[in-house]
Amino acid sequence: MEIDLRKHDKDVLIKLAGRLDMNTSPDLRKTALTLCTRGRCRNLTVDLAGVPFIDTSGLATLLEILVAAKEQGTQLTLSGLNEKVRYLIDVNGVAGFFRIEDTAKEILNR
Repeated sequence: MEIDLRKHDKDVLIKLAGRLDMNTSPDLRKTALTLCTRGRCRNLTVDLAGVPFIDTSGLATLLEILVAAKEQGTQLTLSGLNEKVRYLIDVNGVAGFFRIEDTAKEILNR
């Protein structure tokens, strides 16, 4: 999985490309939690448009990031969910916990 990090002031966009599973989710966890716990961002968007597959460990990572973000006063947004990713979030009953947008805002081009 590739992680592309884009920052503008305290707005951060994490663009992912590749599978988000038990082998790759620790990389996302480390990146996002570092940003959240050090107060480096106010708005964190995780763009999943380039993620063709997510398993339950990837979903658990997103939930862990959500909890950490809320504790630090950071708004977490998920964007670009394909049908498979959206289905996993919906079937596990956690869609209501996340702010979900169709596409990521390009924070660096404001």
